Amino acid sequence: MDSSFPEASRHWHAVFCKPRQDARAEEHLLNQGFELFRPRVRTRQVRNGRPQMRTESMFPRYLFIRLARGIDDWSTIRSTRGTIGLVRLGAETPIVPDPVIESLRQRCSGEDVVNLAGAIDYKANDPVEIIEGPCSGYQALFKARTGEERVIVLLQLLQQERAVELDENSIRRA
Repeated sequence: MDSSFPEASRHWHAVFCKPRQDARAEEHLLNQGFELFRPRVRTRQVRNGRPQMRTESMFPRYLFIRLARGIDDWSTIRSTRGTIGLVRLGAETPIVPDPVIESLRQRCSGEDVVNLAGAIDYKANDPVEIIEGPCSGYQALFKARTGEERVIVLLQLLQQERAVELDENSIRRA
């Protein structure tokens, strides 16, 4: 797109994609030179009885595109493979505020993966329930975070409190 155009006149908009074609739409829009942002998250899924980490779109079927009205050719978007078109409210294409995109980008690690660790703010001694793993169903007390996605909880085992390190996604508020 025209890089000489002032950045202040460019705004973020949402693109609606065909089912399960976010990555395809992103690839083809990037090939056309558009500035895009498709935030992704890591999710845990159980397959064949084993937990697996997957990376998927944070907003399935949507991605964000930065455009300048009257400068960028918007007509190519709806005919791009994987897209349906720009999100519209009547005849208008709503603007996604810059602070929304910036706050998502600040939480991104590499490859536009949004870090959701710490999204739930536990405090010391908050009661939690373990929902995954061999201790599933037990109550515990939150103690601390050890890393990006790990926590320590105090668990009552054999009439003693034990500090146990778990994946953050394996606990919830009790």
